[in-house]
Amino acid sequence: MADAHSDPEKGTGKFSPFAGCSIFIIAGTLAACMLAFTIWTYFKVKDTIAAFTEVEPKAIELADTQGREAAQSALEAKLVGFRQHIETHEEAEITLNADEMNLAIATFVMLKPHRHNLSISAIKDGHIAADISYPVKARMGSDEMRYLNGSITVVPELVEGAAFPRVTEIRADQPGDIPDEFKKFISETLLRPLHEDKELGPIFKRLSAVEIKNNALVLHTHPDYTAPGAPPEDKEPMFERLMTGFAIIAVIFLSIVTAIIILSRRKNRQIH
Repeated sequence: MADAHSDPEKGTGKFSPFAGCSIFIIAGTLAACMLAFTIWTYFKVKDTIAAFTEVEPKAIELADTQGREAAQSALEAKLVGFRQHIETHEEAEITLNADEMNLAIATFVMLKPHRHNLSISAIKDGHIAADISYPVKARMGSDEMRYLNGSITVVPELVEGAAFPRVTEIRADQPGDIPDEFKKFISETLLRPLHEDKELGPIFKRLSAVEIKNNALVLHTHPDYTAPGAPPEDKEPMFERLMTGFAIIAVIFLSIVTAIIILSRRKNRQIH
């Protein structure tokens, strides 16, 4: 009898309601912090985009194709001829000047997304200059568009055998600061229509060199060239990385909390 009354484990085996409430309070606080962070980020991104974009697009000149059928045919023949050299594994090069690039935008259907959004103004000094009126979502989860009006500087590079237009500078008409993520965004979308095209895509994916020469873009292909592998690039936006990390921590914490509650109640039932 004396031993039974003095057993400390039986005297303290009851589940504490206060402990359970504390756990749920902590979990609720964590959820509230996540919600507050999401709301803050939403308005932060919205205000940042509004600072360097405008409600209306500016007029971007589209190359006139009227009466230029011969030039259009010559441009198409040049591109098709270069693609044939690539397919037959022959060394070759193709030269494109600013006028031909603008004519390509006005001519080829796959470049229609760039019409009135992009116009090459100059090719010189190792870079390409272009005027832009780039559509940008006004805020997360919205289809409302604003426009990044201004100009960009592009340095053509070769990444794993494919032409890559690296945007090095953005000069917006509005004075707001432009996050580096937008440079990456524009860089990745400039040639996407061409890369996805079955006819012209191979031209920009199987190159051995790209360069600026005599105020023109020069693309080279060589059958013996092997593109070096590029290290994987983290393309996930900073906001998404933060939210992913926050969500992982929250899930782990809530899992631990749930396990503690289940084990505590199971132990309590076993004691009784």
